[in-house]
Amino acid sequence: MTIRADLLARIDDMRDTLIRDLIELVNIPTVNPPGENYDRFCAFSRDLVRAFDCDVELVYVPEEEAEQRYPWGKGCPRVSLLGRYRKSQRSHEGMHLSGHLDTVPAGKGWTKHPWKPVIEDGKLYGLGVSDMKGGIASIIGVLRAFHDLGLEIAGDLTFSFTPDEESGGMAGVGWLADKGLVQARYGIITEPAQPHFVKIGHRGALWLEIETHGKTAHGSAPHRGINAFEKLVSVTRALQELSLQLRAKRTSAPIQAEEGAFPTMTIGGRVEAGVKTNVVPDAAMMTVDRRLILEESVEEAYGEIEAAIRHLQEVDPQLRVSIKKTLAFRGSAVEPDSVIATTVANCHREVYGQEPQKIVSPGFDDRHYWIHQAGIPIVTYGPGLLKVAHAPDEYLFVDDLVQSTKVLALATLDLVQ
Repeated sequence: MTIRADLLARIDDMRDTLIRDLIELVNIPTVNPPGENYDRFCAFSRDLVRAFDCDVELVYVPEEEAEQRYPWGKGCPRVSLLGRYRKSQRSHEGMHLSGHLDTVPAGKGWTKHPWKPVIEDGKLYGLGVSDMKGGIASIIGVLRAFHDLGLEIAGDLTFSFTPDEESGGMAGVGWLADKGLVQARYGIITEPAQPHFVKIGHRGALWLEIETHGKTAHGSAPHRGINAFEKLVSVTRALQELSLQLRAKRTSAPIQAEEGAFPTMTIGGRVEAGVKTNVVPDAAMMTVDRRLILEESVEEAYGEIEAAIRHLQEVDPQLRVSIKKTLAFRGSAVEPDSVIATTVANCHREVYGQEPQKIVSPGFDDRHYWIHQAGIPIVTYGPGLLKVAHAPDEYLFVDDLVQSTKVLALATLDLVQ
């Protein structure tokens, strides 16, 4: 048998082990916010992969960075696992496999236990199985298969399990990239990419907190105050109008669905106003989530919002507004015919017998740190379905867990030789 055939056969044999590993990862709640049990998850993963010819270290973000990088999670340590497969001649920087360990909160509507996975009709249910502990289980599976076959490779093979992707990644991949802790020729983030996608990029994001300021007064005499909430409503209407205008912009990048072809804006994901029913609110705040197509800059998107508010202020001198950026980055992508995108697509076709579609994701992940700060051309590819991420009774197909692990193993083998 060839090395490729040996790898595929070994991963087939590992089916039950892949399932067990994923169940054990889901058993550790890593809900963000606040970012609980990150250290426990990394310690468990460290002890697991050390048995597979891997050197592993845990990288902590200093507590003094909390206010800047994770103010919502103070008191919960931010730690990443960073590892390297030892059986490498290290003749070149090779491949980096990346996965985020945090999940969103379970939310309402679950009929299964979020942290006690079950298998029904070929689906494994649990919080984070698709987004993206299934992807981490696949990385562990690649390392286990390489170890079991005693593979010695020419290039470096490194990997990381990082926190806080669900809140922007500043204390996860952002920290590793800022500190220059990872070097690689190519990379794969094992986010969900089924059925049959290789995600070559993602849109940019601009998150804002927009606050209006008024004057408090008794609720029985609203004319004596300035209602900050009413002012916020006027801003909301202006941004709704702007949101409609954004549909005139179109990306030239390959997309999965029409909705990803133009910029979008979610207004009021979180809203705060007032202190009491009978008090005119003197402050009101809402969030804005503006997604950017690849052709846009953060400055352009921010300028459009500023201009819309300035226009309101020209007709309403009592409108006082402050804007705070909480997250801002441009879109990121590699070329569809790049080495990394082509290799992963070829390996997917080899395993699944079907050509995958290369697309730019409408959401975002940690790719922008890897591409823009670390200089690593990277795609996202892994088991799971994006459509069930962040939803009640999240699941992934067990067959996809096995098959995607094969694709990742073959792509890694091709790019570390």
